[in-house]
Amino acid sequence: MTRATPTSPPILHDRYRIEEQLGAGRLAVVYRAHDERLQRRVLVHMLRKELVGQEPLYQRFIREAHDGARRSHPSLLEVYDSGEVAGRPYMITEYVAGRTLRELGTLSLEEALLYSRQVVGAVAVCQMAGVPHPPINSNNIILVEDGHVELVESWLTPPADIALDTAAYRAPERAEGGPATPASAVYALGLLLFEMLTGRRAIGGDDPRAVAQAHLTARIPPLSEVRPLLYAPSLERLLQQATARNPEHRPPDAAALGQALDDLRRTISRDTERLEAPPVQPPSLRERINRTAGEFVAPRAPPQPARRPGDPRGAPEPARGRTRPYPRRRRPISGIVVMLTLLLVVACGAYYGASLALAAFTNIDLPRLTIPSLPDLGISLPEWLTGIVSGGGQTLVVTGVPDEGLNLRAAPGLKTQVIGLLPNGSRIRKLGGPQTVDGVPWLQVRARLPEGEREGWVSALFVKPE
Repeated sequence: MTRATPTSPPILHDRYRIEEQLGAGRLAVVYRAHDERLQRRVLVHMLRKELVGQEPLYQRFIREAHDGARRSHPSLLEVYDSGEVAGRPYMITEYVAGRTLRELGTLSLEEALLYSRQVVGAVAVCQMAGVPHPPINSNNIILVEDGHVELVESWLTPPADIALDTAAYRAPERAEGGPATPASAVYALGLLLFEMLTGRRAIGGDDPRAVAQAHLTARIPPLSEVRPLLYAPSLERLLQQATARNPEHRPPDAAALGQALDDLRRTISRDTERLEAPPVQPPSLRERINRTAGEFVAPRAPPQPARRPGDPRGAPEPARGRTRPYPRRRRPISGIVVMLTLLLVVACGAYYGASLALAAFTNIDLPRLTIPSLPDLGISLPEWLTGIVSGGGQTLVVTGVPDEGLNLRAAPGLKTQVIGLLPNGSRIRKLGGPQTVDGVPWLQVRARLPEGEREGWVSALFVKPE
């Protein structure tokens, strides 16, 4: 949008110096200004000149200025002042600048839930106060700083696109001519969350009337269909409720939707990090050897007290304040095996070093020792110890998966049924493939899930050989 700068910056009421026109909304032209008294930037919202003679719109602007002063929320513009100049009412609000959510595109799950909760809270405040809220669409939400958004009027949108923005979020009952209700705002908020997560609007088009009518018959695509790598069933259910065609099937108002979002964020949030354990002094080399070999030296027994005369059993009286000495433990067989293994390794190393020295100086080659591997000896480690899935085939490792994990599907393709979720680091067996479906190479694998081993298909883009 082209921004016009006045040739000589005017001063409004000897206080607000107009610097630049930022755009125009439904009723007002918005300027960036500087408050000369408090030395801060502000926004000046002034009724459009061509609407001054229209009494209903004139009164509507004044009423919205009063309503803006009654609502208070961090994601709504704070109203500082109001007045009238040359027959044109104006309103002074806090200054905000940044990128719109429409410009940001697809967001992560954490960002989308964070920003959506702020907007839902702002709309809930307006509904509870009985005052109108700014139109809900991605062009009216500004990311003013990291982690904080504000819901504003439509001055950042070109006038030709305002009608299309409104139609893209219009609830079905409103498209039929019904009045706006709290449930209508819930429908728009659900579509806004869908757009944050997918980077696209659920219902698009170039004709505002056609887009508005499409809400009566069009199908809102499931989140898993548009973003298959995001597996969040609880979020899917909430989106379906918020965008239900029948308003009675939605949360009744923005406050109820906000409570549902809070419950959802607690459900899918990450586990609390464990507290760091206090540092432990590592054992000495002697202690490690003794522990490995089973050397447990019993403490020296205290001197035996004298027997009491006349004791028919002849048992000594136990000394007061002293504990009975621990019996000397026997050296376990496992410790002997460990010691013999260490001796065998040392002997093999010495033999190997001697053979190399003889070969280098005397050209005498001693016979080389060959140590059989565990499979050669008929020994196989259990699967729970190696982490490798049973069966033949190449071992693969899941890596580089965004969000919650890699989907294990019943068949190759982005729209097939998800039968499991494989986090990063999972080890799987390749059974077949690759097979390209929907432009993505797929591999048939066997994976271990909490309920047991399952066979399915995964994207070859997120696995690599072990």
